[in-house]
Amino acid sequence: MIVGNMNLHEVYANLMTEMPKLNWKRDALMAKAVNELKKRIAFPAFVIYDYKIPASNNQYIIYFYQEQHGSPVLSSYFFVIFDDNKRYIVKWTDKGIPEIHMLTSHFLQRYKERFLKQPDLTANEVAVCYLSRNNSMRPMNINEKINKHIKKYGEFAGEGFLVRDGFCFKLSGEEHIEGEEQPVRICTFTTFMPLSDMSDSQRDAILDEYMKTPLLRAS
Repeated sequence: MIVGNMNLHEVYANLMTEMPKLNWKRDALMAKAVNELKKRIAFPAFVIYDYKIPASNNQYIIYFYQEQHGSPVLSSYFFVIFDDNKRYIVKWTDKGIPEIHMLTSHFLQRYKERFLKQPDLTANEVAVCYLSRNNSMRPMNINEKINKHIKKYGEFAGEGFLVRDGFCFKLSGEEHIEGEEQPVRICTFTTFMPLSDMSDSQRDAILDEYMKTPLLRAS
């Protein structure tokens, strides 16, 4: 079972081990979810299922999202973890370097307030919208023109993601475990801003960095 006091290698190993079961369950739920989405009148629309793996007691969210009637149905899953009183949405990659993305409650609240503007959505529903709409991201360095408070957060605050809906500010780090070949990289998403809410100088600085960095496909 995944708990908040595990190190990142333990969390990542648990998540990777259970991916085949999650993929199987997602495929098994697809027809049911598609039928449910066909009944929807308002779009974007989504369907969410709770799924617990009995052997580990880990609880996952499997989701299906449709941007508009007739568009492709996107599907994936995430894990919710609690660390003391903090709640995180956890996504992980299987693309070579071990990496965990953690969306904080503050990040999701800002995304809801500043972009979705749908106050009745739950944290899990907001996460589904964010992850479905922003599955491609461009990592880039952040300087003081983009975040004037960068020095406040130290050496791990110098990166962000440009996504479809705006800009993600994040803290990054790595956890090295003795005996492991690769460290686990962790990206903690701290807050979100639509580009329209940023200053001209911030947007210009983001454009400068945009031209320097490649596109990254999220898992």
